[in-house]
Amino acid sequence: MEKFLLVMTACVNPGQGQYPLKRADPEVRLGDYAKSLRYWLGLPDQRIRNILLIENSNYPLGSLKEIARSENPYHREVELVSLDCNWYPPGGHYGYAELKMLDEGLHKSILRRQSEYMIKVSGRLIFPSLSRLLDKIPADFDAVVDSRKWIGLFRRRDKPRVTTQLVLFKLAFYEKYLQSCYRLLEEGEEKHMEGIYYFLLDRLGQDAAHKILFRFPCNADPAGFPAHRTNAYGGILERSQQVFRAVTRRVLPQWWI
Repeated sequence: MEKFLLVMTACVNPGQGQYPLKRADPEVRLGDYAKSLRYWLGLPDQRIRNILLIENSNYPLGSLKEIARSENPYHREVELVSLDCNWYPPGGHYGYAELKMLDEGLHKSILRRQSEYMIKVSGRLIFPSLSRLLDKIPADFDAVVDSRKWIGLFRRRDKPRVTTQLVLFKLAFYEKYLQSCYRLLEEGEEKHMEGIYYFLLDRLGQDAAHKILFRFPCNADPAGFPAHRTNAYGGILERSQQVFRAVTRRVLPQWWI
């Protein structure tokens, strides 16, 4: 079995969802996914052999298939799964649709059956430090996530959360404990996948048999454009936060900010 399956979640046309997005034009978003796919295809890290892209707005993916066919220098296997499930409860968040498409896409995937672990990334983003992160995490794990418990120096979050742009799971662990967790969002107490992931992993982490890392050992910051604003990641304020977070990972590893 191949160790890591890179799973890119995608929604080219978010128009049917009610959550307002700044970066909503399908052609622009398709260009983002194309750029990211080219990046992952060209990444020399041989630990990533297979790529699964799951798209949930039933948008034609011919251009991405052509990129996978003709711009694939390391001959990675690429699978594109198209779904029509960009729905989430009224007043909810698009994380519901992402969780559901992840479940349905993995169920349909052939490459999933050939892999032991998945690296789930938000498909429009890239993570230049991913290889460094893979160097530093344990060889065997159930989950590796980056958690947030503090907002600032002295203010704790009401509800801790997990950053879900980049998460790593053992697929057998994911299927046993996290599959269908989007249904918890229907109950209304928590609206975001970031909160649901933290809640479930925190509970599972009480069992020492589960190998869960709640804090990345190094920064793994995204590059690209977020959906909720027009400017890209990497502004002055964000770079300052990244430096501060990198320092606290070393000197205050339990201070999850």
